[in-house]
This record gives sequence, C-alpha cells and structure tokens, in this order.
Amino acid sequence: MADFVDGLMAKKPNEKAPDFVKCAISIKRADLITWLTGQTDEWINVQVKESKGGKWYAEVDTWKPRSE
Repeated sequence: MADFVDGLMAKKPNEKAPDFVKCAISIKRADLITWLTGQTDEWINVQVKESKGGKWYAEVDTWKPRSE
C-alpha cells in the first residue's frame, strides 16, 4: 500500500520554467508537521511519481536493502 506524504504536494514545473527546474513542491505546513510527528524513522525518503492520469504526487520510498 502506498504511503502518501500528507501536506506535501509535487507538481510539474510551470511550462515556462527553465530546464533546471525539475519539480515544484508545495507544503501545507500544519498537515506535514502532523504527518511527520507520526513517523518514527530518522530519515524519510520520498519519491516524486506521476499517476496514470498525469498527476504528480509524493510517496514514501520504503525500499530497504536485504539483510544477509
């Protein structure tokens, strides 16, 4: 199941933005603080993805290396 980051929105950059702008991030401060408070890991890795409908979103990257 996807773990979306509450309060963090990713968007395609404005079409007039220069090539070095890869993504626009919007933060809803109160929602993000509440979400972060519920997390226990020291680091939270996030991937910006694009839905089949073309909408960008931020999702927690839960990949962990195999312990051997």
